Amino acid sequence: MTAIIFRELKDNRKGFLIWVVAMLGLVAIAAGEYPVVVESGDAIMALLETIPRIMLIAYGMVGMETIPINSPLGYYLGMYMWCSLVAFTHAAVLGTTIIAKEERNRTAEFIFTKPYPRKTIIKGKIIAAVLNVAAMTLTAIIANIGMLATQAKGESILGAIGITMLAMFLIQVLFLSVGMLLAARCKSNKRALSISVLFVLTSYVLMVIIEYVGTVDFLGFLTPFLYFPGAALVEKGFNIFYILLTIIIAAVSCHFTLSMYQRRDLHN
Repeated sequence: MTAIIFRELKDNRKGFLIWVVAMLGLVAIAAGEYPVVVESGDAIMALLETIPRIMLIAYGMVGMETIPINSPLGYYLGMYMWCSLVAFTHAAVLGTTIIAKEERNRTAEFIFTKPYPRKTIIKGKIIAAVLNVAAMTLTAIIANIGMLATQAKGESILGAIGITMLAMFLIQVLFLSVGMLLAARCKSNKRALSISVLFVLTSYVLMVIIEYVGTVDFLGFLTPFLYFPGAALVEKGFNIFYILLTIIIAAVSCHFTLSMYQRRDLHN
């Protein structure tokens, strides 16, 4: 299985590097704008009061009524949403492509005629995908500490980075597992990929709608974006229900990925 894992990591390195550059670029832009936001604190806060609430929610400022955006913590939590969007989309796309790429590239006969059971090959792909997701999380941690936390004066945001990045990793695994399940279920790789990306976008839109309505918070389980919102994590910590729900969704998705792919007719 080790050979399969390393092969998958090697095959996915180019795509992974593109997403890493996207994450680093996002954090770099945020870090570059941070001094301007701090210096114009009062003006920024006054401007935010004129922006429609739905826009504030869409920009990741949900639940931050007591955390000023011009503070180091507030600014980081505002950017956490955008880091999450990049990470979650990467995870969903990776889950789809890592399972179905042999059929897409017409090389299914090459790998599936190796002296490994199909179940072992899929397990190796799952492990490699989780390692990719972990590496993306580590990239986000290093970038936020190196570019943003170092500028925070008088307030440490290392604790907030730690807890939110752990949450981001868990949700990445969820999106990853759903992407793999879609790849195993759909006959067309393009269709599976489209549904995976649509799942991420729909989850984001649902988050905006639920937070904007405000009276349907009990529907938060419908969107992974509301499992571990940044501000709630920092103030209250993890919600055990959503930890269990995330684990269950990921485990069930991986189980059905394995079972479906073992019965799948591969097309070269």
